[in-house]
Amino acid sequence: MNIPFMRLDRQFAQHKDTIMALCEQVFAHGRVLQGPEVEQLEQQLCEVMGTKEAVAVGSATDALFFALVTANIKPGDKVAVPAMTFVATASPVIRAGATPVFVDAGKHYQPDITKTIELVNSGTIQAVVATHLYGQLFDIAPLAHACRVNGVTLIEDAAQAIGATYNGSGPGAQSFAASLSFDPMKVAGAFGSGGAIVTNEPAVAERIKRLRYHGRDDSRSYQELGYNSQIASIQAAIVGFKLDHLDEWAERRQNIARRYTSILDEISTVTSPLEIPGARHVFHKYVLTAGSDRDRLKKHLSDAGVGTMVHYASPLHKEPLFVEYLNADSSFPEAERLSREALSLPMYPELDDADVDYVCEQLTNFTW
Repeated sequence: MNIPFMRLDRQFAQHKDTIMALCEQVFAHGRVLQGPEVEQLEQQLCEVMGTKEAVAVGSATDALFFALVTANIKPGDKVAVPAMTFVATASPVIRAGATPVFVDAGKHYQPDITKTIELVNSGTIQAVVATHLYGQLFDIAPLAHACRVNGVTLIEDAAQAIGATYNGSGPGAQSFAASLSFDPMKVAGAFGSGGAIVTNEPAVAERIKRLRYHGRDDSRSYQELGYNSQIASIQAAIVGFKLDHLDEWAERRQNIARRYTSILDEISTVTSPLEIPGARHVFHKYVLTAGSDRDRLKKHLSDAGVGTMVHYASPLHKEPLFVEYLNADSSFPEAERLSREALSLPMYPELDDADVDYVCEQLTNFTW
């Protein structure tokens, strides 16, 4: 049996007629960039995320960079970022001319909030980028409070958390802004690149709309140095279609996750993903930790035809790009442990029951 880690081909096959009709719709009106589908997507994102404003851009990386620029982060500023996350959480900080200050992971992937709050209270940083990994929000309220008290800008990297909530609220409810990703691997992915910023601040949205297209405002005057970060109308239409299925697909992901967890909870050396009370976990990824068995388990599943991935094989402080930003006494033990022990299982709504049963069978058959 062959179960790839991701099956966009199966998703396309199941929804081919709808997706092709959306492409034909865009080609027929001819506005392949910033067409009506983009504005429709932005309105849809406001409804899904519960924010007043949404701005679609070319990528989540650009979205995060634009948020930093709009927050007036400048050369010489310091920005707290997690050590355990994708590179695009931290690279926009450098792009903005600021210095990333890495924070160790907590025990369940989220950044160590206690250490982050200590940094905020120290008066040494100007902003925090807080990342919600794998489809679950952590309780951001204590960090948001500390940032407000200290005049520190809080930005959420919610690239993996579209549709996730904590106590009924989504990303952007307590922060300056939150970035989203429409990478093809995400829960509502484009068939290409794309991202967005959601915020409750109209002035933030207005500025980012200028930044995404050469600094031009609604009067078509070029007010400042901007960029070219437009999402294609076809991609906006496809993401909009997927958002229509967000709840249905999240429920399927949750069901698959709980089937995996029912097997893994019987194995003492494995830690399955925690579902935080009050959080709606949309399971962008299903990431377990398997201690010293991780690499053997990965090979066992590969030999059985089950695709897996490691998120993330190297914490950011281990990457050459960031070496110059580390102090001699920098220590990130939890991020390093997760990089050695974490393994992601196949997780997408197009997995059928037979696929899930087979993965569970291989987990059970492994010599732990």
